[in-house]
Amino acid sequence: MDAGGLGIGFLVVGTGFLGAQRAAAAMAARGCRLVAVSDLDARAAHAVASQHGVRVASDYEAALRWDSIDAVVIATPHADHFEQARLALEAGKHVLCEKPLTVRPDQARVLALRADELGVRLATGLNHRFYPPVRDALALASRWAIGRVESVQAEIGHMASSEFLASWHTDLAHSGGGTLMDNGPHACDLVRRFLGEIVAAKGSLRSHYRPGCEMEAHGVFRDADGGMGEVRSSWTRPSGYLTVDVKGTAGQLRIETAPWRLSGVVEGGKRIVHRYLTDRLAERRFRGLFGCERSLVRELEAFVATPWGQPRLEATGWDGCRVTEMIDAVYQSDRSGHEVALKPPLAHLASRSRRRIYQEQWQ
Repeated sequence: MDAGGLGIGFLVVGTGFLGAQRAAAAMAARGCRLVAVSDLDARAAHAVASQHGVRVASDYEAALRWDSIDAVVIATPHADHFEQARLALEAGKHVLCEKPLTVRPDQARVLALRADELGVRLATGLNHRFYPPVRDALALASRWAIGRVESVQAEIGHMASSEFLASWHTDLAHSGGGTLMDNGPHACDLVRRFLGEIVAAKGSLRSHYRPGCEMEAHGVFRDADGGMGEVRSSWTRPSGYLTVDVKGTAGQLRIETAPWRLSGVVEGGKRIVHRYLTDRLAERRFRGLFGCERSLVRELEAFVATPWGQPRLEATGWDGCRVTEMIDAVYQSDRSGHEVALKPPLAHLASRSRRRIYQEQWQ
């Protein structure tokens, strides 16, 4: 890919609430430039385009042939992700697709495999990895500051408004599910990040707003070494947003995100409490200046800057694939009443020649 020294050129597809933030993030992120936006709602697309002084791509497939576009951010309803991402990959564009990567596990694997085969980068929009308390907790766990992680409990959600419940989020044909498909990917991703690879899941759904659209979900995940992860996702959560409790053999951590806070006990019995007062003030100023969460900017910067072959901070296509498989296993378990085994994860790598071409283009 040749960005002409001006940064990676992005097309943002979807200009709703999150798509508008994604467009703002592309404007603010180092090494990135917003080229155009696209949406079926022409008024929404023109509003976002006008705000940033960029083009409106009225024909998505035609825009994928523009030389000025190197990468695509997809922020559309969940059920649209697969085809939009597939078209972008086939056009040789790098893709960052909002969570969930797809609503079906088989589609997610198709995308991850195809990205590897084509030598283009595929990422899943799981920006909660970049929240300061989450980032710091992951760093502590990776340094074995709490020993071997044995269990992770994550709760996520919000009190859904009447406007939210009347939107596409509760239309199964567009959403693919309820709260577990909407909020759950973030919690599932963090359970897997802290615990390790998941091999089986069991779960249940409650309070269906519409058929196939749950208001509450509970999933229990197991790794190969007996570690346990738990996810509770809800559209009836009265307060807070995301909390994660991580327990290890030598300590424990508690992550809170509304407001940001990290507390716990690390190896040697040392107690820690980080309230992130300076970060919270800086975040407020940042959102006022740029119109988006800083985590979205950090995710984009990691997406464009991580050299080929090095560990990626942002969630890869394979990470998004595994999250979709975890969610699908909970849905299957709710129907059957039994634990569901996940397929073994794939480690498909592009050919050596394609990796070389990819590295030359990206850098």
